[in-house]
Amino acid sequence: MKSHKSLSIAKLQTTSVLIFQDALDLFNIYTCYIRPFIAESFKLEHSAVWTETTSFIKEDKKWFQVNNFELFHLIKSPSIDFNALRQEVPVKYILKDDFSLNLCFHELIELIALHNKKLDIKLIYRQLKTILDKQMNQQLFGKNIFAVTKFCELIKINEQTYHKRRPTGVS
Repeated sequence: MKSHKSLSIAKLQTTSVLIFQDALDLFNIYTCYIRPFIAESFKLEHSAVWTETTSFIKEDKKWFQVNNFELFHLIKSPSIDFNALRQEVPVKYILKDDFSLNLCFHELIELIALHNKKLDIKLIYRQLKTILDKQMNQQLFGKNIFAVTKFCELIKINEQTYHKRRPTGVS
């Protein structure tokens, strides 16, 4: 069932797109604790949204989006400009059984690493630690827990920087 093609933002807006349940917690972290602080970056340039292949699982006439956090917000936005509607996005259809948390987790980590100075990384770490159960940790890291040291390694900061960081006013 794996196939690659491109779809316009306009087409995606008219399709029933939901977040795949197994990725929902990561999308929520993005929506609540990352996007409000980096939205300006996306207003300036949407190229990451256009160039990243977005995976979908099709089931019962619904499309479940697996990755590309900002694309979901873009296609659900009522105020999108005409040029954005015409943009084509590379898409890939996968089977539910082929879903891997790695794809969306590492996309989220890349965004955190890229914008970590603007984010409350301690709060984000606590949120990630809460949602990553033993099985997910095994799948992602081959360990039973998600340690601060691993988080710091993933977002490319040292642990001392993490501990010195003050909250950014997010609660």
